[in-house]
Amino acid sequence: MGTIHTKLNNRNTNNKTLTNNNYRGLFLESNNLATVDEVIHLGHCVLREGWNGNFSSPIKPRLTSGAKVLDVGCGSGAWICEMSSDYPTSRYIGIDLLPLFPTTKPFNVQFIHHDFLNGLPFPDATFDFVHIRFMIFDLTEIQWEQFMYSELMRVCKVGGWIEISDPELKFINEGPITERINYSCRKKLQSRGINPNVTSLHSQHFSSTPNISSPIYHEHREFTISSRLSHDKLAQSFTTYTLESYRCILNSIGHELKLYTNNSNVRRNSLMKSIKKSNNSENIRRSSSRDSSSSNQGGKDAEIDKLLKTIETEFENYGTRAKIHRFYAMKTE
Repeated sequence: MGTIHTKLNNRNTNNKTLTNNNYRGLFLESNNLATVDEVIHLGHCVLREGWNGNFSSPIKPRLTSGAKVLDVGCGSGAWICEMSSDYPTSRYIGIDLLPLFPTTKPFNVQFIHHDFLNGLPFPDATFDFVHIRFMIFDLTEIQWEQFMYSELMRVCKVGGWIEISDPELKFINEGPITERINYSCRKKLQSRGINPNVTSLHSQHFSSTPNISSPIYHEHREFTISSRLSHDKLAQSFTTYTLESYRCILNSIGHELKLYTNNSNVRRNSLMKSIKKSNNSENIRRSSSRDSSSSNQGGKDAEIDKLLKTIETEFENYGTRAKIHRFYAMKTE
């Protein structure tokens, strides 16, 4: 399973962004924005195919006639740009903390670089449709309860719809290595104050928000994770998405799993032999530094590749599946 290649270049972020206690921090600690962006975009395509559409809310008539749509945590804007093409009479705003936005965008799309935990920068009752997806990794349960639901509601018009989509972070039928990695990911999220089981609480918290319709509509899909089902392109794509997501995570927290071996003694012994053979110690130090850095990364990549192969085999042997949910409701008077 090779690394996803990307042509996205010249994207920068700052130290504040990288150290935020959110999911992008989990993914970006040892990964670049372009790689993560590519994985996120693949995930978008898989979800669209799995759900046979980009939303479940009954908002299509309003989108067709012309609506104002907000995508919170829009990433690189894949969802919002597709929506703008499907419903060109509507207007769209995407907001995110990270500068993943495309350099060219549709005429009816606007992107705003903003930390929405400081408040969504819009007046009350601005949008007909408010969409938020895969923010389970970004927000603590307290932030969801005390801020996010009410803030989404505030900017939504009466009669407008709010839709939340999140995965379960524990797979169905996990193998032992997969279970170990997922457990470590959930523990890291908990260390950042994030409840990894918050998806199961969305209906409860959503329904307790004032001015929300009842019932809260809830749908879910199960995604097979298998690369051997040649007839099932969705399963193959979801497997690629899952494994590349693991690659990003392992780059960041693999050391917490004691994934990498310690080759320092081997490198030191090799260096001492080289010193005995040459008097040019400065060149040796420079060469050693370059070789050590390259060797470390190469060894790390090789171990991750090996681990991903084991995980992929577990997916097949255990019949692993993932479950993703959508919750949606209308704002009332």
